[in-house]
Formats: sequence, structure tokens, C-alpha cells
Amino acid sequence: MSVGNSNVTSLDEKHLDKIINSMIENVSDSKSQIFDIGEESRKEFDALTKELHLVKHELTGIIERSDKLETDARKSRGHLAEISRAFDKYGEQDIRTAYEQANVIQNDLSIVRQMEKQMKARRNELERRLVQLKSTIQKAENLVGQVTVVLNYLNSDLKQVGEVVASAREQRALGLKIIEALEEERKRLSREIHDGPAQTLAQVLLGLDVVERVGKREGDEAARHELQKYRVMVQDALAEVRRIIYDLRPMSLDDLGLVPTLQKYFHRLDSDFSSISISFKSLGEEKRFQSRIEAALFRLIQEAVQNACIHADPSHIRIRMDFRKDEVVILVKDDGAGFDQSVKKEGSYGLIGMKERADLLNGTLTINSKPGHGTVILADIPLQPGDILDS
Repeated sequence: MSVGNSNVTSLDEKHLDKIINSMIENVSDSKSQIFDIGEESRKEFDALTKELHLVKHELTGIIERSDKLETDARKSRGHLAEISRAFDKYGEQDIRTAYEQANVIQNDLSIVRQMEKQMKARRNELERRLVQLKSTIQKAENLVGQVTVVLNYLNSDLKQVGEVVASAREQRALGLKIIEALEEERKRLSREIHDGPAQTLAQVLLGLDVVERVGKREGDEAARHELQKYRVMVQDALAEVRRIIYDLRPMSLDDLGLVPTLQKYFHRLDSDFSSISISFKSLGEEKRFQSRIEAALFRLIQEAVQNACIHADPSHIRIRMDFRKDEVVILVKDDGAGFDQSVKKEGSYGLIGMKERADLLNGTLTINSKPGHGTVILADIPLQPGDILDS
């Protein structure tokens, strides 16, 4: 009887694996198709944006020409009116010339007005199409993100989590929580890159066409002046890329260590929050730890200081890091608004994140705060022999 049940279970597992693999394959294909639609739409969007830029530039010239011809037409009509009033003062040749000039100006004006009408129609058509494409791209990006969540969940191996989590419901909730956190971080990075460096580089790409036209029309000096604007934009984009890389993981953490990286970080915060005085002090003999330990300590301090800067409105934040023989003690103290610890706040992810990091390091985190009396955060992180690197 036991053998029969085992065969049934084995068949069920194989059948389930087959179904899941088929689902993964279908979802992967759908993701690829959605991604391709988004990429094609983005390419068309970029091409039409460039065309719209040129159309607007040409339309400006046509409108200026139309205005000039309108002025010339009024002058020619006035001249004809003058000839009509004093017909006997002008010779036949003068009259013929005046009429011919008026006729040429009027014909040119009609042609230019027709061109203006056509260019405006093309401009409006391009703008409508760009709105549609932007909507398509946004929908494709959202769908790709949603499908990625599904794929990650289907591909996730939750067996190790299952050894820790007591029930299947908790297992599923934890798996989804991890996937959701990863996807939110990816979306945040995607938005930062899209709204920052990507937009700047797209503007620079379009601006190069303008520089080329200005160079041809007005000479090298004017082109260099125009180019200077885009050089500044590229420098800003580079600074933004470096900031994003720093937020992911400061490269100086591996090269210089924890204390120099914190000093650089607090120096940057000084410029971002100029009204807040930030002081940092390192006590004891500085040690280098395993990469994961240094990263966790950096994030813990970063979270504590950022919470104070953003939410507490302090005038001063004091950070102290004490390197002891078998532990690291971290103190973050601010003189800000403080909060009532007896009131559980919805969405207090900063405090939760700090406690989780301390727990991962087998440490303890103590928070003392009162409304109007600031906040003190004390973290005590024990060190194992393998955590400290040989000097």
C-alpha cells in the first residue's frame, strides 16, 4: 500500500513539474514578446522625437519667412495703391514692374502658407503618435515587470525557506515579499536611470543635430557656444550615474574600508542637508571586516542617519563608532522631533530594516526616543574570529 502511494506521489510530482515548466516557457515567451514590442515602440519613439525636433525647427523658419513675405506683400499693395492714385506720374515699365513684383510676392506667400499648413499638420500628427507610443512603452514596461514577478516566483526554490518557515502560507508570503522587494528596487533603479541619465543623453543626442545646423548656419564659434550647454548636461548625467552606483554599493567600501566610506558619505550628506550639522567619530583601533559585514554595518548606519535627516528635522546628528576587541558599538544620536515608541507606525520600514540588519549580524539594536527630545539608536554587534580580516 505504501509503495502504491509513492508511485502516485512520484507521478503527481512529475506531472506538476511538467505543468510548471510549460507555464515558465509560455510566460518567458510572453515576456520576450512584450519586451520586443516595448523596444520597437521605443525605437520608433526616438526616431519620431528626432523628426519632431527637426519639423519644429523648420516650421520656425517657415513662419519667419511667412511673416517677412506678409510684410513685403503689404508694402507692395501700398505701392500699387500709390501708383493707382498717381497713375500719370509713373511710366508703363514702372507699373508693369510693380505689378509683377506684387504678383511674385503673393505667389511666394501662398506657397509658404501652404508649406506652413502642411508642417503644422505633420507636427500635430507626430505629437499625437508620440503620446500613443509613450503609453504603449509604459504599458509594456509595467507588463514586463509583472511578468518578471511571476517568472521569479515560478523559478524560485523555496525549499530552504521551507525549513525555516513553519507553514505553507508563511512560506508563500515570505517568497512573495522577497520577490516584491527585489522588483521594487529594480523599478526604483529603472526610474532613476530613465528619468535622469537616459533623458539627459537623449536630449544631448538631439542637441548634436542642432549644433551641426548652427555650425553650418552661424559658424564654428556659435556651434562651440551651443556645444558647451550639452557638455554641462553630460557632466551632470555622469554625476547622476556615479550617485546611483554609490547607492547600490559604494566602491570605496572594498577599496578603503568602512570608516573612510562613512566619512565620504557624511560629507555628501552635508551638501544635501546643509541645515544639519553631522559629526562622526571613530574610536578604538579601526579594523577591516569581511565584505558582507562592512556592507551590513554601512547600511545600518546609513539607514539610521537618513531616517533622522528626512523625518526628524534635527539641527545636529552625532555618530560614533567604537571598535572593541570582540564587538563594534554604534551610536547615532539626533536632537530632532523624536517619536512616541508606544505608537506603532504603519510603514516604519526604516526601523524594521535596521533591526533586521542587526539581527542578521547576531547583534542587538536599542532605540530610545521621545517626542521633542530626539532619538538615540545604539547597536551592539558581536564579532566572530572569521569576521575580522588579517591586516
